[in-house]
Amino acid sequence: MIEQMDGLIWLPEGHWDWKIIVYLFFGGLAGGAYLTGLLADVMGYRSSDESLADSMRDTTRWGMLAAIVAIAVGGIVLFSHLGAPLRALLFPVLFVNFGSWLVIGTYTLILFTLIAVIQLFWLVWGHDDGERPSMFLRQITGWIEETVGLPIDTWLARLATWSNPGTTGRLAVHVVGAFFSVLLVVYTALLLSDVSWLVPAWDGTLLPFLFLASGLSIGMAATAGLTVVFEGLEGTRITTFSLIDDAVILFEIVVLALLVSALASGGPASLASYELLMNDYALLFWGGVVAVGLVLPLVLSGALLVVERQKDVHGDDGLRKMVRRVYTTKFTFVVLGGLALRFLALMMGVSAPLAAPV
Repeated sequence: MIEQMDGLIWLPEGHWDWKIIVYLFFGGLAGGAYLTGLLADVMGYRSSDESLADSMRDTTRWGMLAAIVAIAVGGIVLFSHLGAPLRALLFPVLFVNFGSWLVIGTYTLILFTLIAVIQLFWLVWGHDDGERPSMFLRQITGWIEETVGLPIDTWLARLATWSNPGTTGRLAVHVVGAFFSVLLVVYTALLLSDVSWLVPAWDGTLLPFLFLASGLSIGMAATAGLTVVFEGLEGTRITTFSLIDDAVILFEIVVLALLVSALASGGPASLASYELLMNDYALLFWGGVVAVGLVLPLVLSGALLVVERQKDVHGDDGLRKMVRRVYTTKFTFVVLGGLALRFLALMMGVSAPLAAPV
């Protein structure tokens, strides 16, 4: 039932559940991971160092894989949330209102997934990079071919070679993929902001930028984290990706501060949302979003920079392992903070008051 308190109408909390939060999180992570993979691909393409190009190709594979896994998990969870999930399979016939963000989001999700799968296919079966960890999918198909006798790896390699448009062509496809990545990250914010007049926390100007910054940050953290765990530090340019992520986090802090300031200086509904944020959800906001997701990663990054400038990380095995663990911790904090932000954004919408007085 709708609750009436303090002259405001409050939305019921039963409409949303954890599945929407999971989808918002994994959708943002998928888009950010794809864009990180694209950045690594461009860095490798522009480098004359073959070793660096190989390392960047590893990072690109991890980015594409993270994007595919994230959108698959998020898509399945969202699919299970639908009241009539089987009808969603008929989306080309039923979803024809292209002015709706629900329809735009559905096609965005499908096309994004298709492009990410194609890119990973070209990167794995279109290159003979041996026993590198990022090539584990090819190692699986090679093992199947060797053990069972089914030439699946040979078939996939031939198909990848035949269909691969070359590095320049792949980068051109990446441009389309980048467009759908950004759209994937922000369309949920645009969907929510359609009712920003009803829910002050879903600000139509700031929420899309907040989701974009957070999605890029957690996607980059996931991709860089996978690279650190499976490829190590040598030649992976992890410091560069970490610094780029720091810049995105700083931008995210600015947007978040503007959003909180807008709530604090708004009308009765905005003020009620601000008080909800500062009281009921204070621990999640200050502890989860601000401390874990934003401040601690910046502190760890600063400490890592000091260590890397003063010490020979690659020449000291113990120090290298320590730095590797700290990078992994930093990227984990970023991802957890992104999850907390999605939870908070949705819960603020659930509990925010209508602007209309009783």
